[in-house]
Amino acid sequence: MIGFLNIIILVLSLAMTSAGILIASHLRTSYKADFFASLLFFQVFWFTFGFYALWGQLAIPSLLGSEIEQETLVKIKNAALFLGSPFFVFAWFMVLKLTREISNLTTGGPFVGTFLAANFIVVPGIGYLLFRLTGIQVMSLLRYAFIFLCVLYSFAGSWFLFSGKNKPSRLGETEIKHIAIWLILLMILQNILFFFSKENEYMTLAFIFIFYGFGTFLPLYFRYRADLSKLLAHGESNFTLEHFCEKFDISKREKEVIHEICKGLTNQQIADKLFISLQTVKDHTHRIYGKTFCTSRAQLMRMVNEGE
Repeated sequence: MIGFLNIIILVLSLAMTSAGILIASHLRTSYKADFFASLLFFQVFWFTFGFYALWGQLAIPSLLGSEIEQETLVKIKNAALFLGSPFFVFAWFMVLKLTREISNLTTGGPFVGTFLAANFIVVPGIGYLLFRLTGIQVMSLLRYAFIFLCVLYSFAGSWFLFSGKNKPSRLGETEIKHIAIWLILLMILQNILFFFSKENEYMTLAFIFIFYGFGTFLPLYFRYRADLSKLLAHGESNFTLEHFCEKFDISKREKEVIHEICKGLTNQQIADKLFISLQTVKDHTHRIYGKTFCTSRAQLMRMVNEGE
């Protein structure tokens, strides 16, 4: 039974990795916003750590368990975790960079230097002292460090989202609240499962599933739930999309369809770009025409550009 579940979770991990990176890459290309670049790098680092360190912990005993001594096996597993740890650290750096960029906060040299020093000097130094003074096992030490850093950086990211109140945010207040809340909730669930996964294989698999879900949440939210209309009109002085949509009670998904229509894309091109079906694009377009009393794309584009 556990072997079958291993295969299922592995397949789901691969699927979530592919979907997360694909959607993040699409967002970066479509909107040209700097924080989508950070999102894409977060995906790469997070999922690399997942396959290198987490799945590696399951694969190493299966591949080598019957051929080498237990002590050597533990050393190999520890080495895999240490080699994978930089990916974990840089993944969280990208989360912090992303949240700061959403709030229009700069991420300059002092912030980067402090982060790197804390993660590659202070944290390892404290861990070494605890190991020497208390004799705590390396795996237990890594487990506590993982939980501590996840808690620290998820709360720090949420704090950054609300700390740029004196500057215009790149997203709406609703989106910022949702990202902050879900960032913390998923982190708490992930850490609870990780804490109790030491002696329970089912808990371990549940933790891995949530770990990959945590990595996939942000691109899925940005793609299917967030209102990105603020980004659509960026840099186009004569593009009054926001005013137009408020006037005719256009939904956030319909805003995106209108934007692509105004760029001259066909229904099929819009469907491919927004990852929705052709029929869904037609349904959105029909509702847009009904709300705006338009009869053609040309009339819709004229109304948007003239702010009618």
